[in-house]
Amino acid sequence: MLDFDVVCNDRHDYANGPHAHADDMLFMPLDGLFSVSSRDDRRPALLDNSSVWWVPSRQVHQVTATPDQRHLCYYLHMPALLTASRAKDAPSGAAAQRWTMSTFLLDLLRVRAHLRHRGRPAPGLSQAELDRAILAEVGRIVASLAPTDAQEPDRLVQAVKTYVRAHLDEDLSCRELAERMQTSARTLARWFQGVEGMPLGQYVLRARLSEAHRLLQLTTLPICDIQQAVGFASAAHFAYAMRRAYGVAPRQLRHRRLAD
Repeated sequence: MLDFDVVCNDRHDYANGPHAHADDMLFMPLDGLFSVSSRDDRRPALLDNSSVWWVPSRQVHQVTATPDQRHLCYYLHMPALLTASRAKDAPSGAAAQRWTMSTFLLDLLRVRAHLRHRGRPAPGLSQAELDRAILAEVGRIVASLAPTDAQEPDRLVQAVKTYVRAHLDEDLSCRELAERMQTSARTLARWFQGVEGMPLGQYVLRARLSEAHRLLQLTTLPICDIQQAVGFASAAHFAYAMRRAYGVAPRQLRHRRLAD
């Protein structure tokens, strides 16, 4: 049976200096964005909750997180995990690497975060069993997929998109997002335009309108609550933006759904 330790950290402000662990570490974000670096990195990389980061034993690394972060750290012997997953090739031990999470792994981590928030296990499912399922899926991913090797602009833009979708009710100006990503507003605007082919502000507006449309169609939430949940301070501005995007006002969109 695979031997491991796990720590769930939900400290509001999280940062640490250069350090190392005796065991291999699997770092799995749950909420927030993380600036991570290891021994061979020329500069820190961004990590969001779509990636798992592996740091080999005794390799110096450091992490800084945005406020309200949550993450899991599993400490284990990576070759033992890969043996359990019937992997033929282990990742190189020379440098930290990361992999994109599968949809199944994301779902498992959501359940894990929910159980910690509840403070008690789900019926018929122990926390240890859930942790083993998470590690088994990580082993499958590492055994079957190459590590992620995205260029820095792609990493930054993906991290911004993840953050935007999770924080639609917050200030999502280019300046505010650049500050959270620890870069300049000019660099963020230029890279986002280059990767996505649209200005950052246009992406934010589309994300807000798309979520508003979904909530109007699938929920009975009051329209004023939906307006606030997707980041519109003014009801008039919200109605105007929805009419421009969908041809009708929010109330008419909901009436259409009820009539179908």
